[in-house]
Order: sequence, then structure tokens, then C-alpha cells
Amino acid sequence: MARNDQIVRVLTVARALAQSRRGVSLKVLAARHGWPWRNVYRDVEALDRAGFPVETIDGRHRLTSGWNTPHLPGIANDEILALYAIRAATATWRATALGRPLDRLWMKLTATTNGQGALIPMAREPWFAVRSPVAIDYRTHDKIIATFDRATRDKLAVTCRYRALSTRETTARTIEPGELYWDPALESLYVIGWCRLREGIRVFAVHRFLAASLTDERFASRQEARSKAALRGAFRIWRGKNVVMVRVRFAPDLAEEIRERTWGPGQRVEEEAGGGLVLTLEVAAPEEMERWVLGFGPGAEVLQPAGLRDRIAVRARAAAGVYGATDGLALGLSKRRPPLRRSSPGDVLSRRDNRRG
Repeated sequence: MARNDQIVRVLTVARALAQSRRGVSLKVLAARHGWPWRNVYRDVEALDRAGFPVETIDGRHRLTSGWNTPHLPGIANDEILALYAIRAATATWRATALGRPLDRLWMKLTATTNGQGALIPMAREPWFAVRSPVAIDYRTHDKIIATFDRATRDKLAVTCRYRALSTRETTARTIEPGELYWDPALESLYVIGWCRLREGIRVFAVHRFLAASLTDERFASRQEARSKAALRGAFRIWRGKNVVMVRVRFAPDLAEEIRERTWGPGQRVEEEAGGGLVLTLEVAAPEEMERWVLGFGPGAEVLQPAGLRDRIAVRARAAAGVYGATDGLALGLSKRRPPLRRSSPGDVLSRRDNRRG
């Protein structure tokens, strides 16, 4: 069962226990929803371990009389639901200086007279849901996050060991962290800071730190270590010295999806006959767009810069070879389109400069 489905099941079980005066037969509840009854018993045990006052009377289960979803004067249900959605969307922040206060605020707003915070936002079924980010489990990195939390706020240098994804190399570094940065598209938490080893601004993925320790050495703030400056022109989180114009042609069946979103800095859309379009972006490190473009399959074609087009063509041919297709048509590369001009100096890809540490 998907993690989100498990959460929904636990919430439903908790709501049933809270709303029943006589108690609930877990086998009946499981049959009503089509769940394995053993899973429902485990859910109730989990609620009990989490501090919910579960009572068992004559084989029926309920939450202690008087425990229910609180009624908060001056605070509407939809306001509580909004906070609930924010907590769900930012579940991976729990170990940060913002995540902990958010949990405390939730407890203050939803606590009943016995101090138990609400597990669900309201007694009736919510009309709005959020999928919690589950790409990376940051609970195993809570000490690393706490270290950079304090270092960023108190301006303390951090000694650390970091394993780079591109080289698989583990290095010892001293970092002056400027900002913790959450990227919702990548569902990942980063540290932006001055790296003394590389003598420059770097962007580090939090989950790739193997160790981090505070020093007693203070440093002066650097504006260039803030995301606004460090990621200026970035498509996601890769950095580069020069902004490069990227043009991608999208087929008609993808055009509406492209039109309805903002994809990156300096975005422009050129409509084409037949319903397709060309998307133009001004990006500091175009190489970061490779997986994004490839994700659209043959419906996306890079027009410029030529270097990025060539890199994607190589990857597309390699992917086609895995499936036994090697001709251009299988790749969606039209032979009828005119050849592209060679790249000008302005098209040259920027050096892969401190993208991810």
C-alpha cells in the first residue's frame, strides 16, 4: 500500500474512534472499507503508542470520552485545514528551525483540554488534500539539519564531510552557510554557503553530508550566499557564470501543458502553426535541463544551444538502443526540419561551475 494510503487509513481509523460513543469493532470497520483487519489493529496500536487515549471495552475501541476534535473560538475550520495542508506539504522540514515551530503552532491551535493535539483537521471529511513529500526521508538527517540551522542563524562556520553526486568523491570542508533552501520541484533541502575548500559559493544537498560539526568561529554574512543571488538564472539549483538562451520546441499535444505553467527565468512562448510552440528560457546552467527535456519524450526538441541539443541527442539514442530502436524516427527527430545553425559565442554552455558542491 502506498504511504499516502496508509496515512489516510490511520486518519480514518482515528476519526472513527473519536466519533463513536460505544466504541468501534475493528473487524467491522475493516470490512466496511475493504482493509485487512490486521492492518487496522496495527493502526490502533500505533495511535496508542503515539499518545492517543485508546480505550478497549468488550472488544470495541474508542478514544477516551471527552476527547474530540477541538472547537476553536475565532478560528474557522478552513483556517485549520490550511495549516494542516501546509504541515503536510512541508513534512520534510520537521527537523528544521521552521518545522518545529510549525508543529508547536499546530499543537496550540488544535490541542484539547487534555493537551492532545488533533491528528486530523476537523471532524468531517476534508475537501482539500496534499501529498506529503516522500522523495527523501530527512528524519535520518535531523542532526545535520539542526547543525546548519544554528550555524546559519548564529553565523558559525561548519566543518563537514560531503559526498558529491557527480564524482562520488568524499571531501572534508569548512563551510560558511548563508541559507537553508528548499526546492519544491526537486523536493530537496539544500545548504547555500561559502566553501573554503573551493573558495567560492556552493550549493550542497543536505542528504549528502556524512557529518557536520559546529565550530566556534564566526563569519561575516555574504549576500552572494543567499538563494536570490546564488541561484539567479538557475533552472533549478545548478549555478553558472553566464546566462544562456535555451529554445525548446514542443509538439501540439504538449503545448497546452507548457502554456499553463512558468518553467523558468526569462520565459517566452512563440506559437507555431499546427498548435505547437517554442519555449525560450534564459538559464545559467542549461545542462540541468537535460532530464527535464528528456522527460517529455519525442514531443520536445531542443533548438539551441547546439551543445545541449547534442547532449540530449546522445542520451536519446542511448535510451532508444536499450529498447532496440536506433533510427531517428524512433527518437522523434524529424528529418524534414532544416539543419540548425552552429552555435554562436552566446550559445556556448557555461562552465559547470559549483552546481551542487
